[in-house]
Amino acid sequence: MPSNRPTAMIDRLLADDRVHEQLATAGAGLRDTYRRARHLPPEKALQDQRIYDNVRATAAGLTQAARRVVAKPPPEPPRRRRRPLLLVILFAGATVVYAAKQQRSQQAARVATGEE
Repeated sequence: MPSNRPTAMIDRLLADDRVHEQLATAGAGLRDTYRRARHLPPEKALQDQRIYDNVRATAAGLTQAARRVVAKPPPEPPRRRRRPLLLVILFAGATVVYAAKQQRSQQAARVATGEE
């Protein structure tokens, strides 16, 4: 595990190319946001989707660079919940079994009464 001492963090900040890439991405997003927002009236700037996308890219770049500097691992993806899928499959299977039983009992009743 990488060290979290201040000198080690400064070394990573200065030497790690990935941190530099993330900071460059954040800077480009901030620049693009400013360039787009300065030509729009405030009401439209608040509703502009491209500005939101640029701000999101800036925040993501800064977050990833900070995680890399302090050497935190990326967050684990959330676990997938399979319970609803299993319930649907179980319900469908029970429905098929019930329909097959009903069909067999109806055929047995027809044969017993001599309809066929």
